[in-house]
Amino acid sequence: MIDMSVNESSQFCDVCLNRDLNKTAEEYCPQCEEVLCRECRDHHKISRSSKSHKTVTVDKYNRLPSFIKRIKHNCEEHDFVLEFFCKSHDSLCCKICSISAHKECKEIIFIEDFLTPSKGQPTVVLDNIEKVLKNLDSNISSAIKDRNRNLTDLREQQRVIAKLIKEKRQEINTLLDNFEEALLEKASALEKEYSQKIEDAIAKLNEEKQKVDEIKNDIESVKSYATNLQIFIGSKSFEENVSTNELNVHKLYDDGSLNDVIIECTFNEKLEQFIKEINIFGDMKVHSSEKHVSFSWKGDTSAQIYQPISGAKSVENISVKIVRKIYIGRNELSGCVMSESGNMLFLIAHKNSLMKYSSNGEFHSKLHINTAPSDIGYDLAVVDSNTIAVSTGGHNPNKIYLIDINNAEIRQNVELEDFCYGISYHNGSLICCTYDQGIQIFDNPKKFTRIQILPTAPRLLKHTYVTSNGNFLFHSNCHDNSVICYNYNGQVQWKYSNSLLRTPYGITLDSNSNIYVAGFDSNNIVVISKDGKQAKELIGGSDGISNPRAIHFDKNKNLLLVTNYKQVAFLYDVT
Repeated sequence: MIDMSVNESSQFCDVCLNRDLNKTAEEYCPQCEEVLCRECRDHHKISRSSKSHKTVTVDKYNRLPSFIKRIKHNCEEHDFVLEFFCKSHDSLCCKICSISAHKECKEIIFIEDFLTPSKGQPTVVLDNIEKVLKNLDSNISSAIKDRNRNLTDLREQQRVIAKLIKEKRQEINTLLDNFEEALLEKASALEKEYSQKIEDAIAKLNEEKQKVDEIKNDIESVKSYATNLQIFIGSKSFEENVSTNELNVHKLYDDGSLNDVIIECTFNEKLEQFIKEINIFGDMKVHSSEKHVSFSWKGDTSAQIYQPISGAKSVENISVKIVRKIYIGRNELSGCVMSESGNMLFLIAHKNSLMKYSSNGEFHSKLHINTAPSDIGYDLAVVDSNTIAVSTGGHNPNKIYLIDINNAEIRQNVELEDFCYGISYHNGSLICCTYDQGIQIFDNPKKFTRIQILPTAPRLLKHTYVTSNGNFLFHSNCHDNSVICYNYNGQVQWKYSNSLLRTPYGITLDSNSNIYVAGFDSNNIVVISKDGKQAKELIGGSDGISNPRAIHFDKNKNLLLVTNYKQVAFLYDVT
């Protein structure tokens, strides 16, 4: 299809060009995918085959979002009009496709029937998105107003604290001059630190508001000038974009960015009677109170065309396609991850060696976890875009290293009392399987202090792996051929054990919390539903899998990385 916005001034009527005539195009027919001059437009409107087509002026058509204009109306395979939508396959189809490739599908809708003007469905679909956008816009505006209020409060609190400090200072002798200065600096530093955090939140909210405004403008154009098919397909993209906006704003709401920050000054209770013995003037406390702002999330989800297929798939419908095979040429591959930039990292067990490959499968570099000679290394977990956590396995030192992906520089290490094997990182917490102290959870990203040992998990967990999400831990136990789901209190939610999966090692989750497990002795990758009730072999020995050990799911790109224990890794696209 011609991109009408590329060079508007040079657009000539497509019909006239076929007759070696150059006439300026005035209107565009999306169904025919042609620009037309005035005369050809008049013929187009009375022709039997095209009189039902809806044309728009070139200027109005150029107001549509670019992804709407790229939507084709004809089937590339059969060159018939795309009239149907198959919910089972999430795809458009023409009348030939519906007979040949989709004759067994039960959820096929006729687009024109679903989106007829009499039913008002095009506007219902877009109106629902606009309702969500309206609420999102309102939420963002309320949050910005509330953050500015908190900024004012913080500055006023700092001013009041300074006054209190001065008043208290007048009651005691000059010995407290140094204490006064230190406390004022601390108050100022806290005000600056938390003001910056609030300003960062405001910046993010403004960014989301800008995105909302852009989508609202695009929807206005689509409602006015796009075809039913374009509305139909474009609505999905709008819903996805709005959903992303909602998630981003909700993340700010959930991660504490909108919590009120209150600075409070407290004085030593014994100041009056022990003035000569006191060695600190006071202290500062920061309170994070309940949010003063509340969000409203509304929208009629019944109008969403794609809703039936937007949820989690049954594991029976999950499939993979090989993207590439990576020859690493090393044995004892026990850990693997993919960074946000697409680089793949493979850990060689107990060799202090980390192999880095680019996204196209080419070898990049070999890194060392620890500068000192050692036999460490067992599993990997992604912490952020530039940091991974590495467990040391069954050799000293008993640590988890947090290292820079780019140069293997150690940013932090977590001291353990036992050997650590499989590890997982989620939302500020490190979870690890130890030699004989069970599953341990470490919290607090600055210090990673141990907060608990999972009470019901086995104690001896040498060589086992773990993964996690916000609510549950999933542990693969190679010693009893099981996969167990725990909540964070240690209560068993379900246990999977079947001859389909033997000696399970590496374990990972997709964005729907389906569990992927590497069966070392069963030579396969098994996918298990998040409730543990369904499972199937996703990849088997006939696909080249042999003693798979490590596995990682990239949730942003729906890619599954699997390593055999020896020599080879595989990258799959998961659909």
